[in-house]
Amino acid sequence: MDTPPRDEARLVHLLIKPAKPAEIRLAWVAVLVSAALFLLALPFASVQLAHHPVFAPIWLTSLIISDLVTAVMLYGQYYALRSRALLVLAAGYLYTALATLGYTLTFPGLLAPGGVLSGGPQSTPAMYMLWHVGFPLVVVAYALLKRESVELKPAHLLPLARWPILASIVVASLLAAASLALAVLGHSALPVVLQGNVVTPAGHRWLFATWAFSVVALGVLWHRRSHSALDVWLLVVMCVWVFDVALAAVFNGGRYDLGWYAGRAYGFLAACGLLLVLLSEHTRSFARMVRLSAELRSVNEQLWRISMQDGMTQLANRRAFDKYLLEQMAVNARQGRSLALLLVDVDHFKAYNDLYGHQAGDDCLRQVAAALRACCRRPSDLAARYGGEEFALILPDTEVLGALHVAKAVRAEVLRCEVPHAHNSTGPHVSVSIGVAVVRPVHSTSVEPLLAAADAALYQAKRRGRNQVVCADAAAQGRPEAMTPAAGGAALQYQP
Repeated sequence: MDTPPRDEARLVHLLIKPAKPAEIRLAWVAVLVSAALFLLALPFASVQLAHHPVFAPIWLTSLIISDLVTAVMLYGQYYALRSRALLVLAAGYLYTALATLGYTLTFPGLLAPGGVLSGGPQSTPAMYMLWHVGFPLVVVAYALLKRESVELKPAHLLPLARWPILASIVVASLLAAASLALAVLGHSALPVVLQGNVVTPAGHRWLFATWAFSVVALGVLWHRRSHSALDVWLLVVMCVWVFDVALAAVFNGGRYDLGWYAGRAYGFLAACGLLLVLLSEHTRSFARMVRLSAELRSVNEQLWRISMQDGMTQLANRRAFDKYLLEQMAVNARQGRSLALLLVDVDHFKAYNDLYGHQAGDDCLRQVAAALRACCRRPSDLAARYGGEEFALILPDTEVLGALHVAKAVRAEVLRCEVPHAHNSTGPHVSVSIGVAVVRPVHSTSVEPLLAAADAALYQAKRRGRNQVVCADAAAQGRPEAMTPAAGGAALQYQP
């Protein structure tokens, strides 16, 4: 892989990865387009337009949903990084969603003629100002906290995330409830911002102060360098937010004029801006995760081949053989099945190496391995290089007659290869001796008796002239019945 998995993983987090030049250029384009539209709309901000009753519910519903989804995604980022800056920002978006809900409940003519919870005509502008002061303050807090060192760590080394998330949700909910209570229950103490649908001179001063919080937040966020990808897009959001408040509250004349509608459109874009970036990043992260998973799977396969496969013959190695034999012995004990083991030894292999050389010896072992592999007809059969010139076959759910049939096939397949061997006592070609042992269902999962019986049978095959198959048996009568290797017994010879 070109990129280490840990470094690649760091790139999926907007808070960590630096903003790329392409992202910065795109952000500047978004800001400049927003500024151009703002300047075009500014001279006409006070032009009164028709009251469209469907506009406010659609706009407010979109804001609430967008802010809630953004909050959830930011909480997810916090869960991965445990960054307090992300926690604060997530709580800020949750607060804006809840404050927008409070604004909706006080808005006249929306859910009720005077608003569901309205304490009077100033409740709605009060909720608007509290809402548009709260979020800039959250952005300032985020900017001050974002320089904290953030590192990806294993989950068990990270602080708990559940309680901070729950605490931030409670705090955001309480602040939204307090804002709504102040706007409704404290209505008599609120300044007169609106008279009917027109902003008063005093209201303009209050709304200008509200707008100033957004400008300050934008300046603080810009000043706190260096900027990550998340910072860049949050700067775009704050620029659009500034245009929103300017058109909808500072330079317009009141409700339902061009500035009011245009500002609400800007507010919707500001609410959706970071969400769209998070969703886009989530899609790219998923694509990276799929690619990393494929690379990891490939690496795991390579590691398996290194640890479980013999490099020269491509058969299972001794480690894989031991592991599989233990597993099959456990199945034998649990399910009541027989298990056969074949130990295969190349006859006079040292003499072959001395005569033809080690390179030819390696080629010989590869051909023997291919013969063993050809005789493994079932997926559960395992051919392994046991050590040196010795091989092994594990045959689950196989009785004596089946094991002898496979052993005969292996012996014949090796002879069919016709590998020349001038110093072989059994003929002009390479041959093998095979020891067979079969264990019937037992409660013990020990592999030593089975290995000892197969090894003893192999020794008998070699002692009796090689190029033979000998099977360990329970009695000397010659019955082809498998024994429990630990019980001992004579050997049953298969005549070639």
